Amino acid sequence: MHQFDSQVNDFMDSLIEESGVLEPAPVPAVFSPPLTEKERSKLGNFRPPHGQGKQFVSRRSLLDELFEVNHIRTIYHMFIALLILFILSTLVVDVIEEGRLVLHFDLLVYAFGQFPLVVCTWICMFLSVLLVPYSLFYLWAQTQAGSYSHPKWCSLMFGCVFLLYQAVGVGFLPTYVVVTNSFPPASCFIVILEQVRLLMKSYSFVRENVPRVLTWAKEKNSMPLPFYFIFVNVQFLFGVS
Repeated sequence: MHQFDSQVNDFMDSLIEESGVLEPAPVPAVFSPPLTEKERSKLGNFRPPHGQGKQFVSRRSLLDELFEVNHIRTIYHMFIALLILFILSTLVVDVIEEGRLVLHFDLLVYAFGQFPLVVCTWICMFLSVLLVPYSLFYLWAQTQAGSYSHPKWCSLMFGCVFLLYQAVGVGFLPTYVVVTNSFPPASCFIVILEQVRLLMKSYSFVRENVPRVLTWAKEKNSMPLPFYFIFVNVQFLFGVS
């Protein structure tokens, strides 16, 4: 036992030491090279002025850097080998004891129960997110063009309507459908996770474009609003909002 403890301690010490001296590798060639100043100036209209907004930089993931360590790769391969052995052992036991493969789809069918209602709920959520947030944003942007005498009151009104839609239309109603119909675990997760994703996407779109509209309105310039297809594309991007 003492020898085993010493081996484990040596392994952990070498792992920590190798992780500490790991140098960041260069960005792979699959990423696009950095933009030149000319290309940045062409894309200036798509970024918030005065340095506002987010700037995305290509970089390697944390897992890619960890897999540079030999011990981490070894542990990863061990887990894959254990998973394959577990699957094979289960198949062999089923063949020996039952004489056939026992697939046990009952749990899968239960977990994804009431799937047609889940699809209908998701379609309603998605269509509402495609129509309501952009329509509110477009109408609010028109109030900031200068023809309205009280743009701040309009901003407050549209902001309250947007928050009410987020809370009731995307937040409360799908949750009410899940609780009322007693969705099983997997079906419940589908609806809840889509709620979170659509809430974040709508908020992200509004957050990134409201400063642009306010800046254009302050400078009395024309307001080139983002096209609707850009808003639709945002809903299908799975990055962090």
